[in-house]
Amino acid sequence: MRIVTTRWGTKYSAFDVERLYSQCRAWCDFDQFVCITDQPEPLHPEIERIEFPSVPKYTAWWSKIIQFSLFTQGQSVSMDIDIHIRDRVQFQFSTNRLLMQLDPLALYHPHKNIKYVNSSVITYEGDWSWITEKYNASWKDIQARYRGDQEWLWGDHSDRIAYHTPIFESYKWSAKQRGYSTMPIVNYHGEDAKARA
Repeated sequence: MRIVTTRWGTKYSAFDVERLYSQCRAWCDFDQFVCITDQPEPLHPEIERIEFPSVPKYTAWWSKIIQFSLFTQGQSVSMDIDIHIRDRVQFQFSTNRLLMQLDPLALYHPHKNIKYVNSSVITYEGDWSWITEKYNASWKDIQARYRGDQEWLWGDHSDRIAYHTPIFESYKWSAKQRGYSTMPIVNYHGEDAKARA
């Protein structure tokens, strides 16, 4: 199993990548940890660094889409850098579905009947390179129609997505109010996790 994270731009530092790597090393069983990045800083020697070009189609959250063309064998777990791991976690995989968790907003707005997913953690097995190919073929139109990768994946390809058993909770929607986490993973949703970890 490999763990993949994408660092685009300078919002997150090399330290943030290495923090995620350390937490994965403590709580997950994996064979390979990969950071796809457009930033030049060196990383821990056990982190495999893959460069991608700084081009408009791979900005911000859209940069995650490139991974599906890079890893077409075995099991992969995509994690955002702002994910924090607090306990042992077991991932599920499917060869014919991307697995993502129901968006945490569903728990706090039940009247909205939310069904869409959160792409902070994605698991997949085998060849999903068609996702990158479809995105590259019409990325300008996709970016105009959708605010981010998870909206596009759910909006155009929900038939290829299944729900992963819940493994993370929202920092701002639940853990912050409670004062602690009840799940092995905490999703910080882009906030400054270092100040709250």
